[in-house]
Amino acid sequence: MNEVGVELIDIHERVGQNLQRIRKRKGWTFDKIAEQTGVSKGMLYRIEKGETQPTITTVWRIATGLNVSFSSLIKQEAEVVTVAEQRQTPDLEEDNGRCHLFLIFPFDPETKFEVYTMILRPGANYHSLPHPEGVREYITVKSGEFAITLHEKTYTLDEKKHIQFSANVPHQYENRTDAETVLQLIMYYADEG
Repeated sequence: MNEVGVELIDIHERVGQNLQRIRKRKGWTFDKIAEQTGVSKGMLYRIEKGETQPTITTVWRIATGLNVSFSSLIKQEAEVVTVAEQRQTPDLEEDNGRCHLFLIFPFDPETKFEVYTMILRPGANYHSLPHPEGVREYITVKSGEFAITLHEKTYTLDEKKHIQFSANVPHQYENRTDAETVLQLIMYYADEG
């Protein structure tokens, strides 16, 4: 249990429960989800059963194919008041553990956004797939420096520079320094299907 009395469950179990809830709500089969996401039916089945922990890229593929927010797949049901405390273990990892993603606040249908902390270790290089139309990313650098590439143009940002962009294009996060970089990401969804 955390400070507000919500029992925490492992991320792979949360993803599985949320995938099953969304799949049943939409009335979709594993075949239909596999067709829409490019993730194999077998992998989707194992994810839904909580037998495997998907990567960030896999969760994005599923979210995009289902036309739902990223955090709707990794969130845990919360109380009316939520005190968020970043855990020691990231919700998801990428780039051989050099990119860590922590869900802080899951998608809220009223505000239409979700909040994450991303930690990029030295040498981290994460390629993000395009998100659905209407998704915007707002990134604040809490510490360190990183480069983000959009439309073949690279922007180098630190604690004094921040960025927001339409996330329906491929984008790449890189930590080209010898120090860890900590980012706060806000994902805004114009439409949640």
